[in-house]
Amino acid sequence: MDGWWNEIDDQVQACLERHGAMAPAEIARQLGLSEGAVASVLSMLAQEGKLRISRVELNQRDDRRQLSL
Repeated sequence: MDGWWNEIDDQVQACLERHGAMAPAEIARQLGLSEGAVASVLSMLAQEGKLRISRVELNQRDDRRQLSL
């Protein structure tokens, strides 16, 4: 199983090297993996110091109601 996991690690790193900073969902699409699997790999790579997770933000919601007075 270690070889399989290392292969996914390598694929994620290669994807980031080719495309630069990407969202986990985009990495998942590029590699044909689930977003959850990619998030797990990214977390492990960050813990190992192989990459840095630098940004987390809330989704913009289009359906926000505005109050008019």
